[in-house]
Amino acid sequence: MRISTNQIFNMSLGNLNSAMSRMAEASMRNSAQKRVLLPSDDPAAMGGIINCRSFGLETKQYIKNIKTATSWLSLADGVLQQTSTDIGRIKTLAEQAATGTLTAEQRRSIGQNLRGIMGNLLNKSNTEFGGKSIFAGHKLDTNAYDLTLSATTTDPALPAGSVVAVKGASESSVDVRFTSGGTVGTDTITYKYSSDGGKTWKNGTLNPGDTELNLGPATVEMKNGTAVTEFTDAGGTRLIVRPALEYKGDDNDDLNVIRYGDTQVDTAADGKFHSDVLVRIDKNGDVNTPPITYSYSLDNGASWVHSNVSADTRLEVPGGSLTLSSGAGNTFSKGDQFVIRPNTADLRLDISQSRSIRVNNIGKDIFGGIYTKPGAANPTPSPDDKNSNLFETLGRLIGFVETNDKNGIGNCVAELKKVHEHVEMHAAEIGARMNRAASAEKLAEIRKDNNTALISRLEDGDLGELLSELNQSKLIYEAVARSSRMISEMSILSYI
Repeated sequence: MRISTNQIFNMSLGNLNSAMSRMAEASMRNSAQKRVLLPSDDPAAMGGIINCRSFGLETKQYIKNIKTATSWLSLADGVLQQTSTDIGRIKTLAEQAATGTLTAEQRRSIGQNLRGIMGNLLNKSNTEFGGKSIFAGHKLDTNAYDLTLSATTTDPALPAGSVVAVKGASESSVDVRFTSGGTVGTDTITYKYSSDGGKTWKNGTLNPGDTELNLGPATVEMKNGTAVTEFTDAGGTRLIVRPALEYKGDDNDDLNVIRYGDTQVDTAADGKFHSDVLVRIDKNGDVNTPPITYSYSLDNGASWVHSNVSADTRLEVPGGSLTLSSGAGNTFSKGDQFVIRPNTADLRLDISQSRSIRVNNIGKDIFGGIYTKPGAANPTPSPDDKNSNLFETLGRLIGFVETNDKNGIGNCVAELKKVHEHVEMHAAEIGARMNRAASAEKLAEIRKDNNTALISRLEDGDLGELLSELNQSKLIYEAVARSSRMISEMSILSYI
């Protein structure tokens, strides 16, 4: 085979570049102390390194989420610990106010102390973390509670819902006593009210067609058709307008069902759902003649669980059920869909690939107060159990103390013990979430360390081997450089 001088020069130059490239790569590996810098160095190891780095980024985010969750929960835990102390002070003041030897003026002084504690509790319930309310459910950018007015009745015969709304403001509780009976909105009804614990009284009249009691700076709207009776020592209709704290956040209480299609059947959902559940009718039918064939989806329709058959009108799905009943119509068609949509007030952070933790809280479930439910026009106590509603118990207590009602004060003293237990139960639940977060953080740190060690095993190089490789590549380069110089000096003129 004939080889030209030009070919020899090109081959020499290629060998020189190749040797220089190997020496440069060896130098970079030695400088970085890494065995693998490029996929070509070790394709299998590089695949493992990429997976480990991705896992490391995920773990880093989980640790960040856990630390954020711990901060939220620690703040909430501290607030509830302080609230527990405040409840102890409230019980002490309530027991003092229940003492029969105290005068009305002394009780009014205790009432002012209780108002101060209510103000402190209002501030605590509106605690924020990073500008986000921690007790308002999912409404992070609003205060959890506002100060307002509500009314307590001492008349057991007065139907629930008789007081529609209380508006305005008052620096002290207002004692309202009806001086004649009748039907609100129909009869002329007289009443008197006092804002100073019964020292002085003012008179008022509720005329036919009128449903609002005028109490100076405050008003009370009564339900039209409510029957009231004259208040005497033996009993009758009496109202106490007193302070209240209204929850302005959202809740996890209700389930909404959204209907798609022409069907006019009524629907009702029951159960506990964390996300939307889609239900699709698979065969035409009538609610009066089951069975009903249906499918459901837990991922917004991306996949469906088919061939479900209900022997009645209750369609079972994970987490609960959807019940169909006769409404404006009885029939449904194939393809009709229903979406079970829960009220989701939870803010959750992922702490692992399969676990998340709730960091916020629903204030009304802890502190109580009054709350306007979705679709309702006016607020009502929530929860309605007196033994679980701290803010309403405190509000009623202030009203009874400032109007010198010893019986009402005694009832509130009995409630406070149960209310205290309720708050402590929620404090324990928050503590349990903190423990889960701490456990998850320890596990994430272990995974992070293990992952770092695995990456090191895959890509880190042995110093001796790296130096040997660098020296070897250097010697090769020098040898190639000498031979290239010799080749470059070759010329036909040297033999002439």
